[in-house]
Amino acid sequence: MFPSLRDQTAAGRERERDLAALSRRQALRGLAGGVLATGTLLLPAAACGGATAAPVPSRLPASLPPAVRFDVLRGNDPIGSHQVDFQGSINDFSVRTRIDIAVRLLGVTVFVFRHDSTEHWREGRLHTFESKTTDDDSEFFVSGHATVDGFSVTHRKGTELAPADIMVASYWTPSIARQTQLIDPQRGRVKPQQLLGTDTLKVPVAGKPVETSRYEVTGVTEGWVAYDASGRWLAAMVRKKGTDIVYRLHE
Repeated sequence: MFPSLRDQTAAGRERERDLAALSRRQALRGLAGGVLATGTLLLPAAACGGATAAPVPSRLPASLPPAVRFDVLRGNDPIGSHQVDFQGSINDFSVRTRIDIAVRLLGVTVFVFRHDSTEHWREGRLHTFESKTTDDDSEFFVSGHATVDGFSVTHRKGTELAPADIMVASYWTPSIARQTQLIDPQRGRVKPQQLLGTDTLKVPVAGKPVETSRYEVTGVTEGWVAYDASGRWLAAMVRKKGTDIVYRLHE
């Protein structure tokens, strides 16, 4: 264990403050772009027997997937969790996403990220969206609803009208990775997305390799997301200024 702050010398306290400030800056660089999982947890793509992606489901799955929970890691260090829950039927359902991340140094919390959002889908269209995010010392609130002209989104910068078929960058279904524009779930802005490529990747699930379709994207998220043949989200990774943020399926 590290000694408590009160037991350290003045020089030690000053050094700890410097380290904490440096770690906080590094954490902000590593996490500011979102959180999504890494090569150390997966089998290499070469082991998948080719670069052709597995068949993908339609825009929305035929049935709601089971809840998904990830352990979020930075390097080998666990820093939080990301959970997605579903409720309702495929014609009228909600998707709730909860992210809870805290980076600590010497027992001191230097960065906090918490996000809670709910999407309500009705008849294949996003009907409403609400989110609240704590990004260290900043708070964000987003509210959106379907209109006859599209999907209206209100955020701290104002209100904008998105297309009626817009989706949120919550990545619970592979259709999200194939969209050309998405709602940023934290800030509420409508942003472009580019699909850079697809391939296959085997992900360990309950000790067994499962073949997934992997989508490399840039835009709201910089990195990749991977899904099994049923469209269940199994792995992802976000790169931000050289830092890999890992999602490991919690089992």
